[in-house]
Amino acid sequence: MSAELDNSHIQSILGGDKEAFRYFVQAYKEMGYSIAISMVKDQNDAKDVVQNAFISAYKCLPSFRQDSKFSTWFYKIVVNESLKQLKRANRTIETSTFKDDIKDYTSEFNEAVEKLDLIDRNLKIDEVLDLMKPKEALVLKLHYLHEESILEMVRLTGFTKSNIKVLLHRARKSFLVLFIKFNN
Repeated sequence: MSAELDNSHIQSILGGDKEAFRYFVQAYKEMGYSIAISMVKDQNDAKDVVQNAFISAYKCLPSFRQDSKFSTWFYKIVVNESLKQLKRANRTIETSTFKDDIKDYTSEFNEAVEKLDLIDRNLKIDEVLDLMKPKEALVLKLHYLHEESILEMVRLTGFTKSNIKVLLHRARKSFLVLFIKFNN
């Protein structure tokens, strides 16, 4: 999925070819779903979020500034739709159960994940991510499973760089606590 190919399809859509939007659905539905499920924690809600995000993207396509990648713009819409879904469902979006501390949990987090054999790893990770707060699960998934940089996560989510760093710190700690709790 290149920016040139995306831009070509955008021009086709803006020129009246509604069918050209199928390209975006096929190209970005999996990552969109991955982002949505990490936040809303429910398959049906995640599917609704992605569908709403595609509808919103289609409607707003004429205002899309092509100075950024379509994927970044679309994933930001998915994050915003996920947050709207959480509000509609009257779920808590962000309340911390842990006091912040200065300890860096990166190495403990990495060690805990590496101890799992490859087959169990994805199942255990998904189980723990489902128990985590939506924003924390999202940043862990983006950073570790999709290998996004902090700057790219800023672009994808609209969160600030410092917010991403704080969320990653809390998320590693939360993951570690939940992982130990449910695997002992």
